[in-house]
Amino acid sequence: MTYQTEFGGGWTQRKLEVLKKYLQAYTRVFERSRRAGFYKISYVDAFAGTGTLRRPGLGGLAKYFPELENDEREFRKGSVRRALEIEPHFDKYVFIEKDAEKCAELSSVSAEYSDRKVRVLNEDANSALLDWCRNLDARGERAVVFLDPFGASVKWEVIAALGQTRAVDLWVLFPYFAINRMLPRSHRPPKSWADRLTSIFGTDEWESCFYATTAFKSLLDSHRIESVRRSADHRDIIDFFVTRLKREFVDVSRPFPLHNSRGSLLFILFFAAGNAQSARLGLKIANDIIGKSIDS
Repeated sequence: MTYQTEFGGGWTQRKLEVLKKYLQAYTRVFERSRRAGFYKISYVDAFAGTGTLRRPGLGGLAKYFPELENDEREFRKGSVRRALEIEPHFDKYVFIEKDAEKCAELSSVSAEYSDRKVRVLNEDANSALLDWCRNLDARGERAVVFLDPFGASVKWEVIAALGQTRAVDLWVLFPYFAINRMLPRSHRPPKSWADRLTSIFGTDEWESCFYATTAFKSLLDSHRIESVRRSADHRDIIDFFVTRLKREFVDVSRPFPLHNSRGSLLFILFFAAGNAQSARLGLKIANDIIGKSIDS
């Protein structure tokens, strides 16, 4: 059996619990509302992994403490298993994974839920999502999409395409730590990093927002000298991403920061509502869940 990499224990679990609570609330809304019940609903996990988080086994402790084994099984569940367990369930599930071995594991996990309609796509997430958006019937379908990439691998064109469907509620993990590493303090990023940042944000405006240039004349001659320094702190970087999201979606939730055990900010989880009619309710549910998770 292969395993989805489990990076940080506590913060990973917090992220998955927020997602699961929202998915549960989402399907209940569509079950209970006659108007919402008109739509077929889908859950799309674009970086699905295997459905199982990696963690050292309990070994011989399991036979002495069976309750620990139950807790361990719950801990190991990734986003895929948690989504498949939701009742009432979604009409369709789409799991996208580039690694063929992980896809085989996803198919095995999906087979355990024989009453679910599941598609496992062994494809690049960016191209697969663009195809999925083109084929979505926004007149009769609604969806929740979860973008939980490894590093900074989601292209902005994908986020924009999801927003333009006007039928998607998006949960996206903003890779703050990776982006912060690509923003040097005493000079602009090298071209390869700059191109990556432009792909992530969907614009090169980040450069003028994140860096300040000071010009002065040399004391030795008349040459003009420019000094470039990063002027943006973590709030500026996060606000820039939220502003970009709001250009494509109706509204965006409060941020849900995720830190490692040393207190470093790794990611920020955001919810973005894509449909004007349901945005108010979706934002209320998401913000309530995030608020309670932050306070707990």
